[in-house]
Amino acid sequence: MARSLGIGWFAREVLDKPLYWYQELIGDAVLDSIRGGHGRTFTVLMARQSGKNQLSAVLEAYLLCMWEQGSIVKAAPTYKPQVINSKQRLLHMLDMPGLRSRLWKAHGYMIGLAADKSGVETQSGARVLFFSAGPEAHIVGATASLLLEIDEAQDVAPEKYDVDLKPMASTTNATTILYGTAWSDTTLLARMSSHNQELELQDGIRRHFAFDWTTLAAINPHYHSFVQGEIERLGKDHLSIRTQYRLLPISGAGYLLNELQRYLLHGSHAWQTEPTEDDYYIAGMDIGGEEERATSLEGLATTGKRDSTVITISRVCSNELDLPCVEVVHQCWFTGMKYLDQYATTCELMRRWNIRRLVIDRTGLGDGLASLLREKFGEERITGFRFTRPSKSALTFQFLGMINSGRFKIYAPDLAPFAIYEECWQQLTHARYSIPGEGLMNMYCDASNNMHDDFLCSLALCCEAIRETNVPIQPGSIIIPKRLYEDGQF
Repeated sequence: MARSLGIGWFAREVLDKPLYWYQELIGDAVLDSIRGGHGRTFTVLMARQSGKNQLSAVLEAYLLCMWEQGSIVKAAPTYKPQVINSKQRLLHMLDMPGLRSRLWKAHGYMIGLAADKSGVETQSGARVLFFSAGPEAHIVGATASLLLEIDEAQDVAPEKYDVDLKPMASTTNATTILYGTAWSDTTLLARMSSHNQELELQDGIRRHFAFDWTTLAAINPHYHSFVQGEIERLGKDHLSIRTQYRLLPISGAGYLLNELQRYLLHGSHAWQTEPTEDDYYIAGMDIGGEEERATSLEGLATTGKRDSTVITISRVCSNELDLPCVEVVHQCWFTGMKYLDQYATTCELMRRWNIRRLVIDRTGLGDGLASLLREKFGEERITGFRFTRPSKSALTFQFLGMINSGRFKIYAPDLAPFAIYEECWQQLTHARYSIPGEGLMNMYCDASNNMHDDFLCSLALCCEAIRETNVPIQPGSIIIPKRLYEDGQF
């Protein structure tokens, strides 16, 4: 079989798996780059169920059949199920007369096709290597001589691609494809798509392919009916519809708080240096690393750009609907303080303020400090919070919900230390959000501006503390309804 034959002919005549016209368009562009040794990088955005995975498997099968030697590297964000599913699709493609007898597998991550049956035992011929592109995966050292494929590239960290994956194609100038759907405009796929479109304007060579749901819907009435039904059920601006079917990215660089939300955060209550008798206090604690001790408030102001520990102490009260509200009354800012000193200081604050619930960052080195405090004060008063993508998303939504309902207020500036008040509001004003996955939200401060998010996270952990706390019912807050009718003995 000649290498010059198109991907459409191969899929139809050899594999009996015909492709749609837009799949053939992408496949032939990729093959042209491989045949010519051009080493182009392609970005492919396709609506869900439009045949992205089928195209990838057909391309892999084509290269295995047409090239006697060479390697393909296929990576996906997770090994299970994404990489495993990719392997199964390729095996299904190769389960054909004349091909299955030449198929070989090795080491759990390699599939090859020998030129004849005699090459199966020696594992000769072209091959596909399957890897996880997750942040924890150690995959340095593999080589892609024919093709490098990145599946669901919107979920792969740009650093992972730049450091571990793209160099696999360097010594051979192999062609690269990044597949996926739209997500935020800061993803690897969005970044590479933008770059490809700029290159297209310069030389006219198409490297970026995007086909939303209407492309397949025009030739497949069943698909049209399904997606149209989902749009009617969820709405055209629903997150899933926008990103997975309409291929519209979500802005990931917006500010976390708008002008109204920042206005709602301003409270009229005063900063407190000491607790008030009978008030109910909670706290949130974000842990920073050990550095040189800052010995004064002025020192804190100058070193505050380094990662710090912040404790936010808040008073719990009720609004007119008897819903719990949080009023921030005091904050402590430690930069470079040793963990044993942080432990002693936190213990003193717990006793002096009679803090009923402290939610403490237990991520990384903070886990030890959280364990010591929990051992001393008990699990009813100390809750460890581990920052993960889902947990920080839930924390962000809780934080925004408290702000939007007017139930979270920060002290007035009059009596507060200027450095603390200024840093707190700097982080709140410049805090941003990103959308790392469907239904998830992340809040952060831009590290490129030398700004940390320790105050931001400490405030949010106070919101988590109120969620975990059973606030005592205030006298007179229960209204007994009047009897409006007599129902006899019942």
